[in-house]
Amino acid sequence: MRWPSSPRILSEHLAPLSEPLACLLTPGEGAALRPPGVVAALAAGALLDLEPVAAQPGDAAAWLAPHQVPAVARLRAILARYGGALLADAVGLGKSYVALAVALGTGEPFALVVPAVLVPQWRSLLARHDSRAPILTHESLSGRSIRLTAYPTIRLLVVDEAHRFRNPETNRYRALARLAAGGQGGQGGQGGRKVLLVTATPVHNRVAELFHLFRLFLRDHDLTALGLPSLRRAARGDVAAQTLAAVAARLVVARSRARARAGYPAGPVVLCFPERAAGELIRAGTAPERQLEDLVRGVAQLEVSAARAAAGLLRLTLLSQLASSLPAFRASLARYEAFLDLARAAAAEGRSLGSREFQRLFPRGEAADLQLTLLPLLLPPGTAAAGARDQAVVRRLRDLSSTASDPKADALARLLAARDGKTIVFVQSRATARYLLRRLPGRRVAAVMGEAGLFGREVAGRGEVLRAFAPRAQGAPSPAPALETDILIATDLLSEGLNLQDAVRVIHYDLPWSPARLTQRVGRIDRAGSPHARIETITLLPAPPLAEAIALERRLLGKARAQARAGAGPHALDWCDRLQRLAATVGAAGGPAWAAVAERTNAAVLVVRIGGLVEALVVTEEDAAPDPVRATSLLERAARARPATVDPAALTRAIERAAPAVRRARLPA
Repeated sequence: MRWPSSPRILSEHLAPLSEPLACLLTPGEGAALRPPGVVAALAAGALLDLEPVAAQPGDAAAWLAPHQVPAVARLRAILARYGGALLADAVGLGKSYVALAVALGTGEPFALVVPAVLVPQWRSLLARHDSRAPILTHESLSGRSIRLTAYPTIRLLVVDEAHRFRNPETNRYRALARLAAGGQGGQGGQGGRKVLLVTATPVHNRVAELFHLFRLFLRDHDLTALGLPSLRRAARGDVAAQTLAAVAARLVVARSRARARAGYPAGPVVLCFPERAAGELIRAGTAPERQLEDLVRGVAQLEVSAARAAAGLLRLTLLSQLASSLPAFRASLARYEAFLDLARAAAAEGRSLGSREFQRLFPRGEAADLQLTLLPLLLPPGTAAAGARDQAVVRRLRDLSSTASDPKADALARLLAARDGKTIVFVQSRATARYLLRRLPGRRVAAVMGEAGLFGREVAGRGEVLRAFAPRAQGAPSPAPALETDILIATDLLSEGLNLQDAVRVIHYDLPWSPARLTQRVGRIDRAGSPHARIETITLLPAPPLAEAIALERRLLGKARAQARAGAGPHALDWCDRLQRLAATVGAAGGPAWAAVAERTNAAVLVVRIGGLVEALVVTEEDAAPDPVRATSLLERAARARPATVDPAALTRAIERAAPAVRRARLPA
């Protein structure tokens, strides 16, 4: 278009802008001055950045608790946008009910992918709501390729205890990924099946595990608009903390117990939660301290020659077994001694040990010892694992560990004698479980290890033991007097998914390698519907010589920090739930809007959309930075505050201060 009279512009007339990006950060065209509550709700909805999904006939609000209803709505919206979602509410908040409501609300056929031990629980839940769905077990995915050929119309996979799929190198992960793709050439949600992942503990060791879960329904580049160009690179650590938080907030629904309790009024379904007493710590060794020092020094002398990585793994495994019990330690020593014999024979033949040989040595279900199955991968063919010196060290360690004195087991016996109520004692090793059964004579004690159960020395089925220990939670009649059980000793295979809230106490006899395991353990009793007003947790820590050698407490702290970074820490993503509730307070039409309120805090909240990313920047006189958590608190306060006179100049200054923060955040244009 030609101007009627083109102005003459010389370069001397041009002046540089002090902040060019600020020209773009202006309220949208037609921005209106509106009541603060309306603006706060619009800002909350913009930050959630999800389109509402229409309700389907038979929506489950009537049988959901108040805190579960908004979770269903947000999960369905995330599924519709991204093809997958992660439900990571705290243990005991009824994730199974939420997941089923989401599945039923889609109006499409779905399948369940659950641990074998939880199949009866899920079948009962389906029957209660007159629903049917095929059920695949995690174990079946580990063993062979599964295809839903008999159910070609399945459009959604609900994966319970989804943290079991955090390792992409396992058979079960690859099998689930193929199921999600649906044989249609796309990843889950991208022409394949949608995927709803359910777990209270998505991160056990590293933030990378979260991205491996997302890859089950996202292609590598699908989150580029959120500042994450590659999920694979992010899993290798190439991700900023701010980007990680933004991604987690958009794909994960995770609420804390405190949020579920305090954030919602009573509804047709009332969930009562027990109070959790402050955790108790007891430090006790499995042998007198001087003897433990000698044993720790002996383990340090093991060479596992020619394989430094294997040596460290072996020593760490032996020390963890020593921290559990002397019988567990001796069992691992015997297996290592057998390994030495096999390794020496294999070296003479110029080969390394095979996986079949190791499966005979290290049976499935012995979590700590299974780490030793990595040894054949770490030892090159033709190399002996250790020589005569290691065999001599093993013999000496076996002699040193022969003692009847066990301060740790004695401490447990005193605890159980002094306190009433049913107790679950979690251990790492099957050898320790059997040992404690012998150390607690005269008590009504049973044990569960994998699928097997024990009433004293009498073998029983796992289900039989659970029904005897927790008849109320298991929906079973009271057991016969001879089978009544007050103390249940269990390995971590029992720490997932099961309802055992007849118990009032969890004792961590052994510390696990991941804080997620601690959460899962306590979750067996810290659940809605507990008959107890208050529950207890007691942790037995290793004695000083072992604590220093294993550094397990330091490892747990580091992993807990990784969980917090991924949005898996306490209260980490509660702000998203608060935004959702705020966004639902008004049915106002969308569109650009602004408001001012009278508040003691002198700050501005700017909700900025650039490309595919929506960000909340908090601007003060001192700083301007993306901070959705603080922005949520400010928006909640603004919704309740009285309006104030709007100062356009103040808004302009806030925008100018925010522009460098947008540039630093490297939001995609």
